[in-house]
Amino acid sequence: MAITIRPVEKLYFDGTHRSRSPEETRAAVEPLMTEIGVTEIIDVTPLDRIGIPVFAAVRPGAARGAARVHAGKGKEPVHARVSAMMEALERYCAEYRGDRMECATYEEIGPGRAVHPEDLLLPRKLEQGEMVHWTPAWDLLNGEEIYVPSNAVFHPYDSLGMAFPLFRSDTNGLASGNVIEEAILHALFEVIERDALSIADQKRDLGRRLVIEKECAAREVIDRFEENGIDIHLWLLDGKTGIPTVAAAADDTVTKDPAMLVMGSGTHLSPEIAALRALTEVAQSRGSYLQGGANDPQREMVIRKAGYERLKRINRIWFADAETVDITAVPDASTRRFDLDIQQVLEEIGPHTDRVCVCDLSRTAVPVVRVVVPGFEVSYMDPGRKRAEQGEDLPRF
Repeated sequence: MAITIRPVEKLYFDGTHRSRSPEETRAAVEPLMTEIGVTEIIDVTPLDRIGIPVFAAVRPGAARGAARVHAGKGKEPVHARVSAMMEALERYCAEYRGDRMECATYEEIGPGRAVHPEDLLLPRKLEQGEMVHWTPAWDLLNGEEIYVPSNAVFHPYDSLGMAFPLFRSDTNGLASGNVIEEAILHALFEVIERDALSIADQKRDLGRRLVIEKECAAREVIDRFEENGIDIHLWLLDGKTGIPTVAAAADDTVTKDPAMLVMGSGTHLSPEIAALRALTEVAQSRGSYLQGGANDPQREMVIRKAGYERLKRINRIWFADAETVDITAVPDASTRRFDLDIQQVLEEIGPHTDRVCVCDLSRTAVPVVRVVVPGFEVSYMDPGRKRAEQGEDLPRF
């Protein structure tokens, strides 16, 4: 199952880097929606006063424990529609469908052939001789096949009664693309993004405030928020790598709705695209909440109980003063080829891990991958999986 990274030119650069235009991607992906169980694609944009494009793909037959509504965002409506469809495709492909899994102890598989489960930051200790499901992957750093715990590959993970789950499965490092190189790059970006968020959350330090004055797509989106009374607080996070990770916190000063204290984040070699992804993710979070398709009733109850002012105090680091950096001072290391971008990212990741594992989960003509990077933090998504206890978990973004 060797994965070869081929030279692939980027052909589309408006707000994102892709090997096809959004219209071409839509033509390729839309016919697959029936096959993967998507029954409806909804334009959620009109539900919010800001008018930033957000779409939702509804998949009623999603596996138990998986989301049934998949949101998409973008600079233009076609971007958001394609984003929602691609997310639905990713989630469909991540569900276990009788895929090959080995059931063995770590000792039986062998240290040279497998990622140690504890390198994935487990919320509990791995028992000696504990049975674990394993899935083959390709290690991009070492150019060899490697086994990774299936719990880190499939979502929702089903132990089939043969093993104890290692942790709550998630979608970190799951991505699709027009070509597999595009999918791998975006999966790598997501792993780096969640790692940077986790580190910032644990340290209670978001790095520097990001200022965008130049004319660009991100600036246009900020203006749209501000025209509608929504304050945007942009941060350039300090992660393990030098790859820009931008986080955006939004404060709706008009409604003062605590549920509208939302954040978004994005990682990309281009700081402008990282910022745009963070901003459009804020719009996506607002749209998803207003649609009611992805709301967690328990979380909503906690948010309502806390109220607007208290929730702002709990999350005050997002609104605090800090040193600033202008986006023009943040280096843009993106290239015109996906393989070269992947090479750049691997050079940044390499000093912090022994392996970069890629599982090809493609089940249609559209490539879908899961990237697993041992040692990279995921506690922002799952507070149980962190290196050291940080005290009580408070309601936050």
